[in-house]
Formats: sequence, structure tokens, C-alpha cells
Amino acid sequence: MFSGKHVRLRRLEETDAGTIFSHWNNYELRQYLPSPLPSSSEDLAELVRAKNRLFRERSEFFFGIEECSRGKELIGIINLESISWMSRHAFIGSFCIFEPSLRGKGYGKDAMLTLLDFAFNVIDLHVVALLVESNNRPAIGLYEECCFVNRGSMRELVYRNGKRCDVTVMDVLKKEFIERYGILPKGDDAF
Repeated sequence: MFSGKHVRLRRLEETDAGTIFSHWNNYELRQYLPSPLPSSSEDLAELVRAKNRLFRERSEFFFGIEECSRGKELIGIINLESISWMSRHAFIGSFCIFEPSLRGKGYGKDAMLTLLDFAFNVIDLHVVALLVESNNRPAIGLYEECCFVNRGSMRELVYRNGKRCDVTVMDVLKKEFIERYGILPKGDDAF
């Protein structure tokens, strides 16, 4: 478990599949995630098992986000995927805060900073990158607050709601993160 100021990142538990399922088929939430198609509760239970298997293998780190003051209640998800241990890089894959009422309160930024601290100061990655739809201004603003830099765009890469959308490529280097945030205080670092 890794703690920020307001959230903790923890491995998913099988019981989290129900919580994820209660939010997963909301298209407004899912449209920006890698797979916008609806899922069943069985699919999500298998997803949790698969993500935990990858976590144990150290090929992907898929975390549940919980608010520190709410106990173990899952409020979102975030992950590092496509990890290259040789080149020391990874991508942010899925990232969301489930409830609209919890967005804009700093939980997303805290979760992202906690994940970047884990990436750079615990597993010693050199660069973390992500792809974001170019018209998703709130997400891009959040990523810029967390040291990500716009590196260009991929034209018409995504098809959403009957239109083609450009995707912005963003990344952050370890040295940039350290210069701005240093090493963040740690919670319980056992995983």
C-alpha cells in the first residue's frame, strides 16, 4: 500500500470487483478508458484476478484508489502498464475516480503523484508516459500539474461518439518529478 496526502493505492481484492462493476458500465466514466464496452460482473472478477497475477509478476501494477478517511472503500483505479525493465519506462493505462462528486477535490492529483512517486522512487523507472484524448482538457490540466509534458499528438487515433479524435502523448522524466516534488513521504510500503 502506498499513501499520498488524501488517498492510498493498494492492490485490488476480489471483493473490489463488485465496486468496480457498480461504476464500470457508466459510459460517461468509461468512454476515456481503454475499453469503453460494457462488462459483466464475471468479466470484472476475472479482470481483478488477471491484474493481481500481473502485479505478482511485476509486469503491471494495477492499483485501487481509496480515500484515507473512508477506510477500504474503493473510489477509483490507476495503473502502470507496458513496463520495460530494460529501458526503465512505463505507461499509465487506466485512471479514473468513479464518482463525479469526488472529482475535482484533489484525489486524482494525489493518486497520480503517489503513483509517480512509486514509479520513480520505489521501482526506479526513468520515464512514465500516457496517451490522452486531445479534447479532454480537464485530464490534460491534471497531468500538467503532475509534471507531464505534451510531446505531440497522434491524429485521429480514437473513434468516439461518431467522430475521430486526436490523442496527445505526454510524459514525465524522473528528474523532472524529483525536481518538483522530491521523494514523497511514504505510508505502508509493503506490497
